[in-house]
Amino acid sequence: MTILREITTEWSLVSGGGHLSVMYFDASVAVASQRTALHTFWTSVKAVQSTGTVYTISTAGRELDDATGALTGAWSEASVKNGAGGSGSVPVPDSDQALIQWRTVSIVNGRFLRGRTFVPGLGIGQTAGGNVLGTAVTNIQTAANVLIASAAALEVWHRPIAGSGGSSDAVSTATVWTEFATLRRRRG
Repeated sequence: MTILREITTEWSLVSGGGHLSVMYFDASVAVASQRTALHTFWTSVKAVQSTGTVYTISTAGRELDDATGALTGAWSEASVKNGAGGSGSVPVPDSDQALIQWRTVSIVNGRFLRGRTFVPGLGIGQTAGGNVLGTAVTNIQTAANVLIASAAALEVWHRPIAGSGGSSDAVSTATVWTEFATLRRRRG
């Protein structure tokens, strides 16, 4: 059993707010270190996001048992961590987002345990031939590699089914897609 810390990042895009990135970290690491590493990650990524794209990392959240999904506690850390994109004022459509696939070495139900983070608000100048520009992919990949190498303990969580069978593992590598991805649904 591992206790996971859920840290969310709220997004405000040119089209409005209400967008959210949810990431999980091993709760045995200090939350201030995790939020700082996440802030460093998003600060690197913002170079390819439009100027109307603003992120704010939450200052409080939940801690969960990875095996059962049960709430085990809460965390808070008051320092403000936010930033705005710096890649021109015209964003790509909201449905088009860069995609990071986080990989672990764990196998769950016959498949490698993987997670995803969608990166909203890329600037139109970060596209080439309808895909994510190579330099933007490199920028996001470098930011992901730095986050993995940090002491933040980024995890991928396999949610439990009917209150059991959940698990998590540390992220070992990441891959950034060259094609745009669309987040079609979110688990509730």
